[in-house]
Amino acid sequence: MCYYTSVKTTAKQLKEAFNAPFVDEESFVPKEDINGFAHPLLPVLCVDNGRSLNLYQWGLLPFWAKDRSIAKNTLNAKSETIFELPSFRNSIPKYRCIIPVTGFYEWKHIGKEKIKHFIHPKEQPFFNLAGIYSLWKDPATNDTIKTFSIVTAEANELMAEIHNTKKRMPLIIDNRNIDAWIDPTLNKEGIISLMQPCDDSQMQAEIV
Repeated sequence: MCYYTSVKTTAKQLKEAFNAPFVDEESFVPKEDINGFAHPLLPVLCVDNGRSLNLYQWGLLPFWAKDRSIAKNTLNAKSETIFELPSFRNSIPKYRCIIPVTGFYEWKHIGKEKIKHFIHPKEQPFFNLAGIYSLWKDPATNDTIKTFSIVTAEANELMAEIHNTKKRMPLIIDNRNIDAWIDPTLNKEGIISLMQPCDDSQMQAEIV
């Protein structure tokens, strides 16, 4: 799964990398060790405000959620069940996004020992993590809260070695497929074709 990431970059670097405006860049704070269970605001690329970067909260809140409690269970969305589960099935057809991260953390289990690894790109500045998003209206305040989940897939060879219990990894979108992933007109077959584990040749892992 993917619950811990790193977004250690600047708003300028993100804008230049994705050739997109950053709607609320003044609120963006780069962080090296991000815990999804704290429901932080992270930059996402989507077409909600035109093609742009925005800060969304990690932990998707579907439109029907009565409160925020479900967010702890929606940090990730499995690609194999994303079209069926109530929490995600309204977002995956049209509300997809890219979450740029400089890396993510996972633990290898050897007996009772847990060995923390940092996985990052070999040559590129970011991984383009596939996400889905939702705009949720808080019934208590009437505010619109923008939230997202990271899509996960079966682990590739490298990640199966590291995440050796559940053998999962975040779905990473190749640069050439970014616009296709966030395109709200892409049909189901096209979406499914993009939800494949990436080649591990451009990934690097280090024990931290």
